[in-house]
Amino acid sequence: MKVLSVVLVLAFGAGSETGALDGPLGWDGLGAVKVGMELPLAAKLALDRFVPGDVSPADECRVVHLRREPKALFMVEKGTIVRVGTRDARFATEAGVRVGDTEAKATEAYGGALAVTPHKYEEGHYLTLRSKDGRSALVLEAVGGRIVEIRAGRLPAAEYVESCS
Repeated sequence: MKVLSVVLVLAFGAGSETGALDGPLGWDGLGAVKVGMELPLAAKLALDRFVPGDVSPADECRVVHLRREPKALFMVEKGTIVRVGTRDARFATEAGVRVGDTEAKATEAYGGALAVTPHKYEEGHYLTLRSKDGRSALVLEAVGGRIVEIRAGRLPAAEYVESCS
């Protein structure tokens, strides 16, 4: 067990602020924490614990974050991570789009692959990139011409506007 712990620390950098979350935010997850993982495995890989509290398989839906990284949010349905999201500019997509970037930069980065729909509550848009198999999506939420939130994961969870509802 000691060897496994050392390997995990070396592989995922427990000393950094984001640790296992280093890497792009995409429909497959964020860094080492992947969509489709059960929460205990994700916590083990992240060398941290999720808060608020453990999520049991009986929980229909809950949003949690790692204790050391409250700005990366993970939606968990029935004990499995189905979505990751952030409003923090430290995290970027594979194309380099971050919170705070212009809607024009996001459109340039993803081109015609983005579906643009009106924002539900504000003057803005949802810029949505769906995976080739149609089972996942990356959603860039723009208000006032700037990206304010990035979320990604399985459909339909990636597109929920009000988190778990």
